[in-house]
Amino acid sequence: MYRTLMVPLDGSAFGEHALPLALTIARRSGAAVHLAHVCVPPSPHDLVHLLHPDSDDLSMQARIRLYLDQLATNLSERWEVPITTSVLVGPVVPTLREHALALGADMVVLTTHGRGSLARLAVGSVADALVRSLPLPVLLTRPRDGVLDLLESAYERVCRRVLIPLDGSALAEAVLEPAVAFGQLFDAEYTLLQAVDPPLLGYALTAHATGIDQRALDVWREESLGYLEQVAQRLRERQLQVKTDIALGYAPQAILEYAHEHTFDLIALATHGRSGVARMLMGSTADAVVCRSSTPVLVIRPPAITERREPAEHEMLERIPT
Repeated sequence: MYRTLMVPLDGSAFGEHALPLALTIARRSGAAVHLAHVCVPPSPHDLVHLLHPDSDDLSMQARIRLYLDQLATNLSERWEVPITTSVLVGPVVPTLREHALALGADMVVLTTHGRGSLARLAVGSVADALVRSLPLPVLLTRPRDGVLDLLESAYERVCRRVLIPLDGSALAEAVLEPAVAFGQLFDAEYTLLQAVDPPLLGYALTAHATGIDQRALDVWREESLGYLEQVAQRLRERQLQVKTDIALGYAPQAILEYAHEHTFDLIALATHGRSGVARMLMGSTADAVVCRSSTPVLVIRPPAITERREPAEHEMLERIPT
């Protein structure tokens, strides 16, 4: 169960859209919420910093601390949840990562822009970098329409239907326990989904597909449902409500369409954590779902992958902008 949830904030109303979901989870689980803000140190070559090396930094930190403390006081009284705060200094992603680990956070909850891959490649993404570097679940949510009133009880986020895409690998199944832990707070129903492009008969000289291989499709359907039922049965033995289904098509699109058509409250999936050239060439189902989903997404990067991060990636994370 959850004890501490960390919510990174940047001081904007945009970042605060993660709070209703974090506070809902905290209230239902008895967890504490920790609000964190990172002040990025100015460049040593900045003229203002050279003339006033301390005053601006201290003034900014004081304003941020006041903002966090006031927010924590108001929310704690309204939601009846213990809330603590921290103002940190350093490069954003490595500082948040180390703070989450030192804090013993069970989950990080934050708002994501949901930008496409080209925009993210150009400007960077704190959410994306945290997902690839943290060995704990990251819950990403998109901003809701309208003005956010954090003191309104209507903003409690209830998640009773959880979609868990699987591809048959142990990596994908790593999300099962975090998804179940989340869903149990809401007595949720789980759906295990496998999506794949339909097998084709072959290609003509014009490079157009000649049709779907129905025999191969039937074999795949039977094997996929058999696999999903095996996983589902393990969960049902724990008295959980679990359904299984399959979807044809390009995996990210099939998952998103299925989630929309069946009105899920959460999508939970694991990511392989590729970065740089590997991601550009190979893509990622998790990336595409996070970027395009209007539904909150719970992402877990299995520890075995987190531990294999290359030293060069640590240096890259320090260059991620706020």
